[in-house]
Amino acid sequence: MAAMVMALVGVGLVLLAVYPSEVEGYYDCKWNKDHNGNTIERIDCYDNPDAATLDGCQTECDNYYGCNGLVWIPNQYGWKDGVICCFLKKKIGKLQSQANRVTCKKYY
Repeated sequence: MAAMVMALVGVGLVLLAVYPSEVEGYYDCKWNKDHNGNTIERIDCYDNPDAATLDGCQTECDNYYGCNGLVWIPNQYGWKDGVICCFLKKKIGKLQSQANRVTCKKYY
């Protein structure tokens, strides 16, 4: 019995080594907060409708090298220039209050 348990543990360790976790980190989001600097990419949410959701904006950040946070605009009527709803940031610094904004810092 002990040998079987050890064999299963060994197989589990091999699987963990071969298939590491896909979790890259997490986001700490603050509603009605904005961060004005450090934008590295502006996402047009008409051209990229998936980014119009918070999860979609976070996915854009996950897929963009150097992205360490984001500002997302949830209400379409507040989109910058009528189309920009997701701002990828190289860093998140001091926040200021602003309605219809969600600022998320990425942690690894």
